[in-house]
Amino acid sequence: MLLVAAVAGIVLYTSAQVGAGSGFPFPCLQNEELYYHVHPYLRIVIDGQNVTIPTAVGIENPVIEQGLASGGLNSCFEPLHTHDDSGILHIESNTNTTYTLGDFFEVWSATYHTVSIDGVAHPIVFNQTDILGFKADGSHQVVLLVNGKPSNAYGALSLVQLDYCNSANAQAPPCYPTAPGGPQYGSGGYPYPTGNTIVIEYSSST
Repeated sequence: MLLVAAVAGIVLYTSAQVGAGSGFPFPCLQNEELYYHVHPYLRIVIDGQNVTIPTAVGIENPVIEQGLASGGLNSCFEPLHTHDDSGILHIESNTNTTYTLGDFFEVWSATYHTVSIDGVAHPIVFNQTDILGFKADGSHQVVLLVNGKPSNAYGALSLVQLDYCNSANAQAPPCYPTAPGGPQYGSGGYPYPTGNTIVIEYSSST
């Protein structure tokens, strides 16, 4: 359960989320590492309905102040996490690990375990035949679109190369206010294009 309390303009999130060694797939970081800092943009659409990707995926015991997370005594940041429900994913790491779309779903599942859609709890899963418990069958399909084009990568899709935020869109949603800058990729410039989009659709195949 995620409990939210507003105190003097600060939104404090406490929860029964699991921490390092008890569910999260990657070692926790005490603070956000910005040596590699990339912002992919993910949307999930089920039969035309957008599914909200929640705030604080991959963050244990955070304090969210003015849209930005800051660490507390027991903070735990997965290198792949969210700060808000915009669909912007934050890869913030001190290593150039190739984090994948499947890795994000692992972190999401370890944080919240299920997602509510129309009041029904659904498993947090994703593969070529299943998105959040909606399974491909004779009349439905699960499609992964990268920049509007179908991809067969599914969970293996590398997120590091798919940054969305840049100087042109940094001050507007979904980048603003939690991802208001361009990507950082080690000590050099980001070697890939920005403005990328990732969409997972569950829809009729007829």
